[in-house]
Amino acid sequence: MRPIVFRTLRREYRLHAPPEIRQQLLFMETTPTISGVELEIVDIEARLRDGFVVATLPGGRLIEGSANNLLSALHQLVMQDLIDTEPGAPFVHGATVVVDDRRLLMVAQKGSGKSTLALHLAMQGHQVEGDEHLVIREREVVARPRTLRVKPGTLSLVAGLPPSVWDAPFIANWDDSPIRAVSPAIGGQDWVIRSGRLSGIVFLVANHGGRSAARRIAAEDAFRRLMRNVLLPSAGVAMAAGRLRQLAATTPAYRLLLGNLDVAEWHLRSIAGLLT
Repeated sequence: MRPIVFRTLRREYRLHAPPEIRQQLLFMETTPTISGVELEIVDIEARLRDGFVVATLPGGRLIEGSANNLLSALHQLVMQDLIDTEPGAPFVHGATVVVDDRRLLMVAQKGSGKSTLALHLAMQGHQVEGDEHLVIREREVVARPRTLRVKPGTLSLVAGLPPSVWDAPFIANWDDSPIRAVSPAIGGQDWVIRSGRLSGIVFLVANHGGRSAARRIAAEDAFRRLMRNVLLPSAGVAMAAGRLRQLAATTPAYRLLLGNLDVAEWHLRSIAGLLT
């Protein structure tokens, strides 16, 4: 049986799990091509013992419990891998999408429709690189590898979804509704993550059921909004904040009132057309 593969910016983890818990652990699967990087392969063995899941993670941490316990530990492992790989870097919470060859960062609070818009863009043939964090390096940026986390309401809003999306691995939300892990390749584009420059920043503001409209905002406003949506390192906070300020000062930023998805896409294409 093939392993469950999930990739970070420097490693490919291969999880070997028994059939009884495989479907639940497939939620971790994350298989973009990380351009320009030779990934280190790390194998993890999970087994059942007396009805419990047992696994030893890299570094020697022993996990004993349910499949959910292992899933939580694997999410922590992936996040720590990112922190260790990118020391001193701020991580901005947002979706990264390439629209007409321009890399845009879409920043939003939870519930604003970011993942819904990202899924819509993927279905329209745009390349979605990630939907969780953008790593701000000293001279470039790169998206954190992670699938789109899609709730039932999103599936009802995005047109043209293939039947396979309903079979995507899922976990239960607090209200027992499914949160599905959907690959950004769902629309037929290859899922490739490349480091490089950021062309523009778009701050999404929810306007559910209403119109979509965009306007340019000043660099200082963009910096304040970035600071509300960033994970800063535990050390070197001033330097990390300086990177954000530099990004805001040198990258055109826009506020997009997010209502109709087709109109929002039109605005993003219009923004991309203004960027060099």
